[in-house]
Amino acid sequence: MPSHLTRNVYLGLLARHGLLLRPCPTLSRRYLSVLSRPRTRFRLNNHAPLPPPLARRPPRRTFFGIFQKPPRMLKEPEIEPGYDVLLAYRKVEVESARPAPRSELVKGWRQFIQHKRRDELRPFNSTQALLVVGLLRHLLSPDPDQEKVSTTSDDLTFFDLRAALWVTATKPPRNTTEHHLELAQLLYGEIERRIQHMRELGFEEDVIRDAVGARDLTNDFELFLTALTQYGGSLEASRRLAEFRATAAKNDPRLVRACWTIVLRGLAKEGREEELLREWEKAEKARIEYMPPIHEIMTTFYAQRDRVAETKRWFEKPVHAGWQPSPKAYTEVMRFALRNGEKRWLQPIFERLINSNPKKEWWDVIFQWAVLVMDKGVEDIKQMIGIMVRQGGKEGPRPDASTIDSLIHAAIEKQNPYLAERFVSLGAELRIPPRASTYLLQMDYRLDAKDFSGVQAIYDKFLRGEVTVRQDEDLPVVNKYLRALCSVPEPDLGRVLDITADLESRHAILEPETVVSLCMAFLRSDNHYDVIDTLSVHTISYSLEERAQVRRAFIDYILDRRGVSTARAWDGYQLLRQFFPETEPEERLRLMDGFFARRRPDMAAYVFGHMRAQENPAQRPTPEMYVACLEGLGRCPDPESLRMVHNMLKMDTSIQLDTKLYNALMMAYAANEEPDVAIDFWRDITHSAEGPSYNSLAIVFWACELQPYGDRTARQIWQKVQRMDLEVPPEVFWAYCGAIAGSGHLEEVMRLIRGMEASVGYGPGVMTLGVTYNALPRNDQKEQFEAWARAEYPDIWAQLEKKGRKETIMGRKFNIVRDMKA
Repeated sequence: MPSHLTRNVYLGLLARHGLLLRPCPTLSRRYLSVLSRPRTRFRLNNHAPLPPPLARRPPRRTFFGIFQKPPRMLKEPEIEPGYDVLLAYRKVEVESARPAPRSELVKGWRQFIQHKRRDELRPFNSTQALLVVGLLRHLLSPDPDQEKVSTTSDDLTFFDLRAALWVTATKPPRNTTEHHLELAQLLYGEIERRIQHMRELGFEEDVIRDAVGARDLTNDFELFLTALTQYGGSLEASRRLAEFRATAAKNDPRLVRACWTIVLRGLAKEGREEELLREWEKAEKARIEYMPPIHEIMTTFYAQRDRVAETKRWFEKPVHAGWQPSPKAYTEVMRFALRNGEKRWLQPIFERLINSNPKKEWWDVIFQWAVLVMDKGVEDIKQMIGIMVRQGGKEGPRPDASTIDSLIHAAIEKQNPYLAERFVSLGAELRIPPRASTYLLQMDYRLDAKDFSGVQAIYDKFLRGEVTVRQDEDLPVVNKYLRALCSVPEPDLGRVLDITADLESRHAILEPETVVSLCMAFLRSDNHYDVIDTLSVHTISYSLEERAQVRRAFIDYILDRRGVSTARAWDGYQLLRQFFPETEPEERLRLMDGFFARRRPDMAAYVFGHMRAQENPAQRPTPEMYVACLEGLGRCPDPESLRMVHNMLKMDTSIQLDTKLYNALMMAYAANEEPDVAIDFWRDITHSAEGPSYNSLAIVFWACELQPYGDRTARQIWQKVQRMDLEVPPEVFWAYCGAIAGSGHLEEVMRLIRGMEASVGYGPGVMTLGVTYNALPRNDQKEQFEAWARAEYPDIWAQLEKKGRKETIMGRKFNIVRDMKA
């Protein structure tokens, strides 16, 4: 399947969060017009430029066009083998359609698993695990046309199931691990079920072991326990181990010890202290020795939690057969002692270690202890290296690249790049050839010191092939380097693009944080093609959670009114819309409000329209979202946008008009200089079963204020309110005053205000006088009202004057905000 088609299916899947699919337009040249800045087309009402059209006109060929530079080609993403089959099956599954032939599904599933098995760096992310689980359940479901245990090409073999279990157990993803536990349980459960089925058919155990592989059976169980403990299922792992010991005809001591270590490590990882101690008691009763791996688990558990007494007790507990604790155990207690002021307790521990003539791995920890705890320098370390060499004799340990790396690690931990450089020089002095990890550590601490030229000098060595990098071990540091380059006010985009081009040639996938940094730097410099390339190449392989991380960064960028211009915000929105169709309605609503805040109702209406155009009902606007959009158009008028949104509402059969929606329509049409239409909606409200609310009254009185001779309608409504003896909120009363004043009835509105105490039970406030003043149509009436109000209510008028005034087409008005809500 072509890669661009697979990308579209994938984006459609993400748009539905795995529920429904909708194809998304391919990002080719004919769609790139949406990425251009909005063209300035002024309107008569608010002089706001409209957003660009969503499609570009077909280009016209000219004679001189043949000499133009060819358009830049967009980069196509690399789709992992077999992934298109998983996506296609998810599509038909959620649509309850007929799936592809079983042979194609098995082939695609197998292809994807084998690719993951070969690729040592890319595990299943949470979305991929979900897809693998979905297709696997289908393939394992009862099939009337063939036996489940058949070994035809249309069936999954033991090898296929083991390969998937191995990937699941040994390659945990960096972020969310949702669905991984379910996948491991499903895979091992099928392996167990098939073996049990063979037993039920009467096969001898030796035959089963030969057919399945005796060694593979034990490996399967270890892998399964590893997967359980990796993804939060340590309690189940403990139970499974107990069942295994109870049912196995002969327990292999090595296997039991290894499995118990796995379970203990899982319980420690999950922080289950009570279960960890209980499990160790069971292990002791079963005569499991206190070996260095278990010593490391127990010591590390308490050391990382700074539990002083327990850490000391478990570390000092004698290890079986007098074996030395592991280097990691020493490292953990060293850091524990630094955090908790236990250097005196640590001193004899390391002195005994030095005097025990340890192996090379322990000497590297001793050197770290000397730097971190004893604050030794380069010369002191040289002397200690001499002691190591003399103690070991001719066949003893010698310093190597790992030694230098451990020293550099210690210097980085001390945040001392100068000391780290001296340790690099020490390696050269000792004629120890640096390896790739040494250079990567150099890049790391130089990045912390903002030494970009030094970092680039090292990276150039990688580019020239002077240093061999295995298994993409440089990716973490290179990601950090790219983020650092993008973080400066004026990033060197040429250098950034050179690095990303090298990574893309290696098919390396950047971390989401790095993609965010790259995209923000490219957006700030208007390099939209580079944003498209970055998103196309990398986000296609991300899980939904990783994509959400990038998506949130785009949303924050678009909503940044201080640092991002409206044109750039619109460009960012178009990219977001194309690459992240799964954007939640709540997030789209925030974007809509952001464009309203920029005084761009046309753009806000387009955002709402794109949400309305979603095929998934769960992503379409709710009645509350229609209300929010119409309220925005009430605050920031634009007649064309209002008509567009109103037409959407008319065509939306899922929406039932209620008082709140009618209020929002009234508010929007009144603000857009169509008070007659607004008052028609008032009549619809009065004839509805729900009836008007206080907000309805405030809005309809405002519409009457804007309508010629609107006082007539306002009086009729007011008389009904008085007849019903309703309690009148202040916002309703001052809206009625504005309706009377809007038709120029100065004396009447002054009588209304004088009689407030008697009619509504409270006196005038700042808004009462301000709304009335602003509504009066003539300047002479405003002057008369000001003189009257200043004399009648001097304190209130003084507060109103603090608001300030502005000149408008309708005369002078106070700077007051009528915050009306539907």
